Amino acid sequence: MEQRKSLYFIEETERIEGAYVEINTLYVIDNESKAKEIYQKLLTQEKKFLGLLLSEYVVEADDHFFNRILKAWRDLPAEFYRRMKVITYQAVLEYQPI
Repeated sequence: MEQRKSLYFIEETERIEGAYVEINTLYVIDNESKAKEIYQKLLTQEKKFLGLLLSEYVVEADDHFFNRILKAWRDLPAEFYRRMKVITYQAVLEYQPI
């Protein structure tokens, strides 16, 4: 059965070369307030980020795909993401150093 859910990705910018931006996904969370809390904690760490982004993806996929995304998102192959449909995307919070 297909479901529509919001997933929150916290990603750091690792490097920028022209129009190419390399990012590292730090967290994937299905709770907006928890995602914002983790994002704020990351900003207060001593580590300096080139950029830090909290994004919301509204996704439509089978129930079991959501569970797999949340449990093993770091190791999922690109093919896995082709089996879901991104309905909307928006940046929720963004940090870029001056």
